[in-house]
Parts: sequence; structure tokens; C-alpha cells
Amino acid sequence: MQNEERVFEAFLRQYREIFRVMINAAEQITGQYSVSFEQYLLLKQIHEQRNITLSELADATHTTRSAAARKLRALLLDGFVEQEAKMDDRRVKYLRLTTKGVTVEHDIRQAFLQSARTWEEIPANMKPANINDFFTQYQQNIAIWDRTRPKFRRPVLRAKRKALGGE
Repeated sequence: MQNEERVFEAFLRQYREIFRVMINAAEQITGQYSVSFEQYLLLKQIHEQRNITLSELADATHTTRSAAARKLRALLLDGFVEQEAKMDDRRVKYLRLTTKGVTVEHDIRQAFLQSARTWEEIPANMKPANINDFFTQYQQNIAIWDRTRPKFRRPVLRAKRKALGGE
């Protein structure tokens, strides 16, 4: 039990540190363009998938429709994204980047690529291909862990479902 506790504490410490470093690095890059990292992910997806709808964008970025709409609203107001109604169904709106949005998405992408080039300096004895292999393996291991870990339901949701007669 004591060993499990040490592993758990090490996991939490590593998770917090890795997450803090990665998100701070990402936000530092995107912040130069007055865009959050989450907003950049929307810009990137809109750039890669022409004529995407809000629902498709939410699905592609693994977020809720309301969260995507909230982030998108700022991108629309800042002139990075524009909407165009579908011809045969005016309720459906396609999203695309404006010229300003294309420029910002490109500049942020280049900044991320430049930042990624410095990764090869982290472990002095690893080649760039080995670093990529390491991240790929790490991502695969995390995906396996995520699929097989015990899933916990939030108590508030459980109480709401129970009150509504769902459990």
C-alpha cells in the first residue's frame, strides 16, 4: 500500500509538472497573437477542414458545442473567422478563416514548429526520430491507460440522475 501511495504521488507530481510546462509554453506562443491555445486549436481545425460547421468543429476538437461556440465567438469578433450560411439551409453556417485568420494560424504553427525543434536539445543523447518515437509511445501508453482505467462518475451527476429517476 505504501508503494502504491508513492507511485500515486509521483504520478500527480509528474502530471502537474508536464501539464504546467506544456500549457505554459503553448499559451506563451498563442498569447502573442491574442489567442488562447484552445482557440488556436479551433483555428487549426477550421484551416484544415474547409467549410466546417460548429457541430463538426466541436466533435473534431473533442469539446462540447457550447464550449466551442464560446471560443469561436471571440475568433469571430477579432476577425479571424467568418461564417457563411449554407445556400439550401440558412440555419447551417460554414466556418472559414479570414485572411487575418490564415496569417495568424500560419504564424502560430511556425512558432510551434520552431519550439518543437528545440525538443531535440532536451535529452542530449536522443535523436529527433527517437524523441518522436518516445512521444508516440507515451501517447499510446496514455491512450491504453485511459481506455482501461476505472471510470468514475461525478457524484453531482449521479445525484441529479437519481433525482430525475434515471438510476
